[in-house]
Amino acid sequence: MGLISDCVGSADNWIRSPRAAKLFFASTFLVPVLFAWSEGWIAPATKMALWLRILWTIFGTVGAVALLFLFYGMWWYWVRLDYSKKYLKGVWFLILLFGFWYGSCFYCYFVYLPQVIRRNRVRI
Repeated sequence: MGLISDCVGSADNWIRSPRAAKLFFASTFLVPVLFAWSEGWIAPATKMALWLRILWTIFGTVGAVALLFLFYGMWWYWVRLDYSKKYLKGVWFLILLFGFWYGSCFYCYFVYLPQVIRRNRVRI
């Protein structure tokens, strides 16, 4: 049991690190681009040059992983580490639940990043 709690504790520490904050912030920029791509607002792959198809394939793969990283990371932070008031956590629960990727972006911008930046500023 000690091993599991050690792993969870180190994940909690990592998710509040400056490196994690940068990765989550970068992931938020992929959401609108991948949404536009999935909605067909970007030219279909059959009309693209081969090198563009390869780039979009790589971008789509990295983007999908980044979206899952952002989604689960923001839920992890909300469940375990968010120290907001109870009613605000309730509001953010609904935003994360029904907002999916965009809800995760908003949560990252308005809750996660300010708390992590404040925590790291105080720690230094």
